[in-house]
Amino acid sequence: MRNSFISLALAGLVCLVVGGMATAAQAQTFAVVVNAENSFTGDDQTKRTQIKRLYLKEQTAWPGGVESIPFGREAGSVEQMAFEKSVLAMSSAEIEGHWLKLKQIRGETPPRGIGSVRILARQVSKKPGAFGVMLVSEAATIEGARILFEFTSD
Repeated sequence: MRNSFISLALAGLVCLVVGGMATAAQAQTFAVVVNAENSFTGDDQTKRTQIKRLYLKEQTAWPGGVESIPFGREAGSVEQMAFEKSVLAMSSAEIEGHWLKLKQIRGETPPRGIGSVRILARQVSKKPGAFGVMLVSEAATIEGARILFEFTSD
């Protein structure tokens, strides 16, 4: 009986700790960053719609003609999952179906997933049409890039 009580108490503690970590992760603020030369502007909804179209390769160039170079984050990363949910507003199954369809129709593949924020920052700052997602705290320190818009994970 005593062991059952201790096990139950430990399970409750684990739930509290894990639940607290999930809440902290959900409260993070992310940024879509673009090359500093990118002059695209608009309200938040216009920016989100544009990024979604470019990321999903429904459109291949920014308004003005600069080729779009979308970068993803590693599959399953907090940044990628928040981006897919908050910006793309698609489930993992919908996204997978989208890329399968584009592969069959046009031979398109998903944007390259980058695990390192330093490598992503370097790519975005070097390429005029590039964009990606990272934590706002990381985005604020990048030279050669700017924050297009911010979002929080739900």
